[in-house]
Amino acid sequence: MIFKEFKDFKFKQEFNIKLLKRLMDLRYHKQAMLKEIKTQLLIRQINYNKIINQELRNQDNSSLSPLERKRWSRQISHSVIKQKKIKEARVVVFGVGGIGSNALMGLIYSGVHNFKIIDFDIVELSNLNRQTLYTPDDIGSLKIEMAKKRLLEINPHITVEIYNIKIDYPENVNVLHMNENEYPDEISNINDIIKLGDFIVNALDYQGAPYLISDLCVKNHKPFYWAGVNHSIGEIYIFSPVNKTACLRCIFGPSDFINKDQFLRYRKED
Repeated sequence: MIFKEFKDFKFKQEFNIKLLKRLMDLRYHKQAMLKEIKTQLLIRQINYNKIINQELRNQDNSSLSPLERKRWSRQISHSVIKQKKIKEARVVVFGVGGIGSNALMGLIYSGVHNFKIIDFDIVELSNLNRQTLYTPDDIGSLKIEMAKKRLLEINPHITVEIYNIKIDYPENVNVLHMNENEYPDEISNINDIIKLGDFIVNALDYQGAPYLISDLCVKNHKPFYWAGVNHSIGEIYIFSPVNKTACLRCIFGPSDFINKDQFLRYRKED
């Protein structure tokens, strides 16, 4: 029976790929390069069935409520997405400005239910062209409070914890060379928040915040996502403890942090 099912699956897969290539020939017959790229991407999608155990994925997704299954039905129909895993992920977001607010919008709409948000700033008029969580009515209010309000409006079933904290990396302190019980209180508090997350997003670009968060993620073996934008150039870096990818120190060195006026580990006072 298993052999027959495998043969049926293999036949369907080969048929789907053959049909796909025929459709690509018809649609992109004047664009050979685009046809090849699109074909390879779609073949990879067909092959997802080999990568993901569909029976377990379907069991996980069936444990969602009827309302959740309906709301995220377009994602659940994709053979690689485990919506329950997305729902249960605990995400810590440092900074809810231009990058952080847009990251939160993507996460909330994808179905993440557990957030911890850290910032200290207020909403200003100049924020509204790019910080998508906020409206003119929010000007003068704390960003974390308005972010929480907006996320709960989008999905009232989530959990959002907010922290009004300004983060800096104290001079002459290096958490990589310290035990946890030696951390200053302000660092110990950030460390406790990071420990509670499955994924850490850093959208802060001032003083030593990116370095501190990166160092604490290295110490706690937490996946770390950092992004920054300078004029029209955007950069994204991912630290994966499983794959042993580079942290911010590996990329930028201990103190030369991109833009010396804005991104130095220790900002010089004017």
